[in-house]
Amino acid sequence: MNFKKPDFKDPATICVLVGSFLMLLASFLPQAKATVKMFGMSESESSSLMGDYAHQGIFLLLLAIATVVILVLGLDKEKFLSGALGAMAAFGIWGLIAVIKDVSDAKKEIKGYEDYMSVSYQFGFFVLILGIIAVGAAIFFVTKSLKKGAPAQPQAPEVPQA
Repeated sequence: MNFKKPDFKDPATICVLVGSFLMLLASFLPQAKATVKMFGMSESESSSLMGDYAHQGIFLLLLAIATVVILVLGLDKEKFLSGALGAMAAFGIWGLIAVIKDVSDAKKEIKGYEDYMSVSYQFGFFVLILGIIAVGAAIFFVTKSLKKGAPAQPQAPEVPQA
């Protein structure tokens, strides 16, 4: 294994840390909220990635921790960090799609009863979006730094055209 100390001024490192933190946070925060109001009483229920949505929050939590550990230990970015970031982005997008589908289905079900029922996105949904964007930026910067650090490929000499 190739151990390297991380450069905390590098944009890739910053994006990895910010993306991991946002994904970790999003796994615990409420994603959507359904509210029923009748006869002066109100009842609401929130859903999060940790307990709902096929437990994507658990996978995001584990991947966020693994990504930070890989970064701090300075393991080889090409082998470990890129894979962990890709998996985290995939689970984040899966969770995002699940929340959007759930809210959309709930809004279809309460059509005509909007005076009594409502469904809305919560703070965790927007943190998840920001986390996916940060992880996407981290993937971009990590692959950019890998290409920049890759040895140049020898090129064949050009043959003059007659």
